[in-house]
Amino acid sequence: MSSSRRRRSQQSPQSSSQTKRRYHPRSVDKPELIRTIRDAHQRMAGAIEHIPDERLLEPVMDGWTGKDLLAHIAWWHDHSVLVIEGLRAGRQPYDGTDPVNSTDAFNERTHREHMDDQPALTRRAFTESFTRLLAALEPVTDEELFADDRWPWLDGEALVETILWDSSRHYDAHRDHLEPLSR
Repeated sequence: MSSSRRRRSQQSPQSSSQTKRRYHPRSVDKPELIRTIRDAHQRMAGAIEHIPDERLLEPVMDGWTGKDLLAHIAWWHDHSVLVIEGLRAGRQPYDGTDPVNSTDAFNERTHREHMDDQPALTRRAFTESFTRLLAALEPVTDEELFADDRWPWLDGEALVETILWDSSRHYDAHRDHLEPLSR
Protein backbone atom coordinates (compact mmCIF):
# COMPACT_ATOMS: atom_id res chain seq x y z
CA MET A 1 0.00 0.00 0.00
CA SER A 2 1.41 3.39 -0.91
CA SER A 3 2.10 5.87 1.87
CA SER A 4 -0.23 8.43 0.33
CA ARG A 5 -2.94 5.76 0.37
CA ARG A 6 -2.29 5.13 4.07
CA ARG A 7 -2.42 8.86 4.73
CA ARG A 8 -5.75 9.19 2.98
CA SER A 9 -7.14 6.06 4.63
CA GLN A 10 -6.43 7.55 8.03
CA GLN A 11 -8.14 10.79 7.13
CA SER A 12 -11.26 9.45 5.40
CA PRO A 13 -11.99 5.80 5.91
CA GLN A 14 -14.22 4.21 3.31
CA SER A 15 -16.74 1.53 4.08
CA SER A 16 -16.10 -1.80 2.41
CA SER A 17 -19.57 -1.67 0.89
CA GLN A 18 -18.86 1.64 -0.82
CA THR A 19 -18.40 1.21 -4.54
CA LYS A 20 -15.27 2.43 -6.26
CA ARG A 21 -15.51 5.82 -7.93
CA ARG A 22 -14.26 6.14 -11.44
CA TYR A 23 -14.06 9.93 -11.21
CA HIS A 24 -13.53 12.33 -8.37
CA PRO A 25 -16.91 13.99 -7.67
CA ARG A 26 -15.64 17.59 -7.84
CA SER A 27 -13.17 17.23 -10.69
CA VAL A 28 -14.61 15.34 -13.60
CA ASP A 29 -11.88 16.19 -16.05
CA LYS A 30 -8.27 17.26 -16.13
CA PRO A 31 -8.89 20.99 -16.81
CA GLU A 32 -11.19 21.15 -13.77
CA LEU A 33 -8.62 19.32 -11.62
CA ILE A 34 -5.92 21.77 -12.69
CA ARG A 35 -8.23 24.73 -11.97
CA THR A 36 -9.01 23.26 -8.54
CA ILE A 37 -5.39 22.82 -7.50
CA ARG A 38 -4.28 26.12 -9.09
CA ASP A 39 -6.99 28.06 -7.27
CA ALA A 40 -6.12 26.38 -3.97
CA HIS A 41 -2.41 27.01 -4.55
CA GLN A 42 -3.12 30.65 -5.37
CA ARG A 43 -5.04 31.07 -2.09
CA MET A 44 -2.20 29.47 -0.14
CA ALA A 45 0.44 31.50 -1.99
CA GLY A 46 -1.58 34.65 -1.27
CA ALA A 47 -1.61 33.87 2.44
CA ILE A 48 2.12 33.09 2.45
CA GLU A 49 2.94 36.27 0.54
CA HIS A 50 1.76 38.36 3.50
CA ILE A 51 3.90 36.56 6.04
CA PRO A 52 7.22 38.30 6.79
CA ASP A 53 10.28 36.02 6.76
CA GLU A 54 10.89 36.51 10.48
CA ARG A 55 7.34 35.29 11.24
CA LEU A 56 7.95 32.15 9.15
CA LEU A 57 10.56 31.25 11.78
CA GLU A 58 7.91 31.10 14.51
CA PRO A 59 6.47 27.78 15.69
CA VAL A 60 3.06 26.98 14.21
CA MET A 61 2.43 23.31 14.98
CA ASP A 62 4.13 20.54 16.93
CA GLY A 63 7.47 22.36 17.02
CA TRP A 64 7.39 23.10 13.30
CA THR A 65 7.82 26.65 12.06
CA GLY A 66 5.99 28.29 9.19
CA LYS A 67 8.95 27.73 6.90
CA ASP A 68 9.08 24.07 7.97
CA LEU A 69 5.47 23.74 6.79
CA LEU A 70 6.34 25.34 3.45
CA ALA A 71 9.19 22.85 2.95
CA HIS A 72 6.81 20.05 3.95
CA ILE A 73 4.15 21.11 1.43
CA ALA A 74 6.80 21.49 -1.28
CA TRP A 75 8.00 17.96 -0.56
CA TRP A 76 4.46 16.60 -1.02
CA HIS A 77 4.13 18.42 -4.35
CA ASP A 78 7.28 16.58 -5.41
CA HIS A 79 5.82 13.35 -4.04
CA SER A 80 3.01 13.65 -6.59
CA VAL A 81 5.59 14.29 -9.32
CA LEU A 82 7.48 11.15 -8.25
CA VAL A 83 4.29 9.09 -8.27
CA ILE A 84 3.06 10.44 -11.63
CA GLU A 85 6.40 9.96 -13.37
CA GLY A 86 7.03 6.55 -11.83
CA LEU A 87 3.62 5.14 -12.69
CA ARG A 88 3.66 6.53 -16.22
CA ALA A 89 7.12 5.00 -16.77
CA GLY A 90 5.80 1.62 -15.66
CA ARG A 91 7.65 1.62 -12.33
CA GLN A 92 6.57 1.36 -8.74
CA PRO A 93 7.39 4.89 -7.45
CA TYR A 94 8.76 3.44 -4.18
CA ASP A 95 8.10 0.53 -1.86
CA GLY A 96 5.03 1.65 0.05
CA THR A 97 5.34 -1.30 2.44
CA ASP A 98 8.78 -0.21 3.68
CA PRO A 99 8.45 1.69 7.00
CA VAL A 100 10.97 4.30 5.79
CA ASN A 101 8.34 5.22 3.19
CA SER A 102 5.49 5.79 5.62
CA THR A 103 3.82 9.17 5.77
CA ASP A 104 5.25 9.85 9.23
CA ALA A 105 8.75 8.85 8.10
CA PHE A 106 8.51 11.09 5.02
CA ASN A 107 7.34 13.99 7.18
CA GLU A 108 10.03 13.50 9.84
CA ARG A 109 12.78 13.15 7.24
CA THR A 110 11.62 16.23 5.32
CA HIS A 111 11.48 18.25 8.53
CA ARG A 112 14.97 17.15 9.56
CA GLU A 113 16.48 17.76 6.09
CA HIS A 114 15.00 21.26 5.74
CA MET A 115 15.18 22.45 9.33
CA ASP A 116 18.02 24.89 8.57
CA ASP A 117 16.58 26.22 5.29
CA GLN A 118 15.99 29.95 5.18
CA PRO A 119 12.45 31.26 4.61
CA ALA A 120 13.33 32.54 1.12
CA LEU A 121 14.44 29.05 0.11
CA THR A 122 11.25 27.41 1.38
CA ARG A 123 9.11 30.04 -0.38
CA ARG A 124 10.95 29.27 -3.61
CA ALA A 125 10.62 25.50 -3.03
CA PHE A 126 6.87 25.89 -2.51
CA THR A 127 6.49 27.75 -5.81
CA GLU A 128 8.93 25.68 -7.86
CA SER A 129 7.59 22.34 -6.65
CA PHE A 130 4.09 23.37 -7.67
CA THR A 131 5.40 24.30 -11.11
CA ARG A 132 6.95 20.81 -11.34
CA LEU A 133 3.62 19.27 -10.35
CA LEU A 134 1.79 21.16 -13.10
CA ALA A 135 4.45 20.12 -15.63
CA ALA A 136 4.14 16.47 -14.55
CA LEU A 137 0.37 16.68 -15.06
CA GLU A 138 0.69 17.98 -18.64
CA PRO A 139 1.00 14.60 -20.43
CA VAL A 140 -1.33 12.70 -18.08
CA THR A 141 -4.62 11.56 -19.63
CA ASP A 142 -8.04 11.61 -17.99
CA GLU A 143 -7.95 7.81 -17.91
CA GLU A 144 -4.61 7.87 -16.07
CA LEU A 145 -5.90 10.46 -13.60
CA PHE A 146 -9.40 9.30 -12.84
CA ALA A 147 -9.65 5.54 -13.40
CA ASP A 148 -9.50 3.84 -10.02
CA ASP A 149 -8.23 0.61 -11.54
CA ARG A 150 -5.49 2.11 -13.74
CA TRP A 151 -2.56 1.87 -11.33
CA PRO A 152 -2.35 -1.26 -9.13
CA TRP A 153 0.29 0.47 -6.97
CA LEU A 154 -2.42 2.91 -5.82
CA ASP A 155 -4.42 0.04 -4.38
CA GLY A 156 -7.70 0.68 -6.22
CA GLU A 157 -7.61 4.44 -5.91
CA ALA A 158 -7.43 6.95 -8.73
CA LEU A 159 -4.22 8.97 -9.19
CA VAL A 160 -6.25 12.16 -8.76
CA GLU A 161 -6.61 11.32 -5.05
CA THR A 162 -2.83 11.37 -4.49
CA ILE A 163 -2.56 14.66 -6.37
CA LEU A 164 -5.39 16.29 -4.40
CA TRP A 165 -4.02 15.09 -1.05
CA ASP A 166 -0.55 16.36 -1.98
CA SER A 167 -1.88 19.77 -3.06
CA SER A 168 -5.28 21.40 -2.49
CA ARG A 169 -6.43 19.16 0.37
CA HIS A 170 -3.01 19.51 1.95
CA TYR A 171 -3.24 23.30 1.81
CA ASP A 172 -6.59 23.10 3.59
CA ALA A 173 -4.98 20.98 6.31
CA HIS A 174 -2.27 23.60 6.98
CA ARG A 175 -3.84 26.95 6.09
CA ASP A 176 -5.00 27.48 9.68
CA HIS A 177 -1.43 26.94 10.90
CA LEU A 178 0.04 29.55 8.55
CA GLU A 179 -2.61 32.29 8.39
CA PRO A 180 -2.04 33.59 11.95
CA LEU A 181 1.54 34.44 10.97
CA SER A 182 0.27 37.11 8.57
CA ARG A 183 -1.44 39.08 11.36
